Amino acid sequence: MKNIILSGLLMLCSSLFSQTWVQMANAPIARHHPISFSLNGKGYAVTGSIPNGNPSNDVVEYDPILNSWTALADFPGSARSFGIGAVNNGLAYLGFGATSVQYLNDFWSFDASSGTWTQLASCGCSGRRHPAMIASGNKIYVGLGDNSSGDLNDWWLYDIPSNTWTQIANLPGPARHHPYMFNAGGEVFAGFGHSGSTIYDDWYKLDTALNTWTAVSNFQGEARVAGTQFSWGGLGYVLSGDGDNHNYMQTGEMWSYNPISDSWQQLTPHPGESRWAPGSFVINNDVYFFGGYNRLTGQHPNDLWKFGLGSPTNVDNNSLKELNIYPNPANNFISWEGDEGVTSVGVYNALGQMVLTSPVIEKQISTKNLSNGLHFIHFYIGNNLVKTSKVLIQH
Repeated sequence: MKNIILSGLLMLCSSLFSQTWVQMANAPIARHHPISFSLNGKGYAVTGSIPNGNPSNDVVEYDPILNSWTALADFPGSARSFGIGAVNNGLAYLGFGATSVQYLNDFWSFDASSGTWTQLASCGCSGRRHPAMIASGNKIYVGLGDNSSGDLNDWWLYDIPSNTWTQIANLPGPARHHPYMFNAGGEVFAGFGHSGSTIYDDWYKLDTALNTWTAVSNFQGEARVAGTQFSWGGLGYVLSGDGDNHNYMQTGEMWSYNPISDSWQQLTPHPGESRWAPGSFVINNDVYFFGGYNRLTGQHPNDLWKFGLGSPTNVDNNSLKELNIYPNPANNFISWEGDEGVTSVGVYNALGQMVLTSPVIEKQISTKNLSNGLHFIHFYIGNNLVKTSKVLIQH
């Protein structure tokens, strides 16, 4: 394995992220390969494999205020493991995976407000386990995975308003399963994973308008497979999983990816060794990590850990005291002065959704395509958020 955990890097991470992992209430059932997500301020684990190896169809809900788990009505589809899910506009979308006898291509939505499951159009693709799924705009992107034919590199687009599937461009890299994936800055990314004994560290970005994949910077750490991932604050995150020999890593590594600078940064690992096929969800500014399989101990842990990511709209603004934004309210553009090394800018709406990203070439960005209302301007130096300012857009 690559020796990437250098003392200097750990000191840097410690200085940038003073937060620590905190243990929370154990999940009621240990499992690996959960479909995990958050909705309406609560976290969910759906399906997956329980310790005896059987696929499940149970659903559990985590309340961070009460620090407690509740069993909900079972998922109405087939019990499964190796499925995948994503959240879009207040609903969870999930499906695929495998039963003990069948590879699945079904697709469902879940409304946590009413507890309602709706079966949607099945994908026109072949059934598969271990695929990637990313939500962006009013669309869901699904691809990769494996089935009885082997590893796959095809991709499909689900259009939410029309409830239809369309095949899009294949990933240009090797076919694979158990990849990592996320939406970072409103853009679709996927990569890593494995095929046979080969573990990948390549990384790709989908141009959703042109329907083309582009290879971007390879991962800077050890190649990996079968972890968990999430998006937050315009960045994408990968957490835990197996390393380049498809075995555990000494630490439960966490990395963030900045889509503007196309760069990775290592963060504080979760406690203990890395885990195969865990789950995670983000509630407010905290990521929760649970489940999976510990290859070192041979155990299926059911512990839950929380890590504070900070606050994308409430940061320490002292690091750029002299940065001033004008005009405010803004119409067609925003300018600023006194940036002191800012390398990129992200714009978020009042719902916390990134609506614009831009590298800093000139100290100005166009806002003519942004909707009216309050926005938050995030200023970055590298991967580090150094200042947030509020701006009212009025056209």
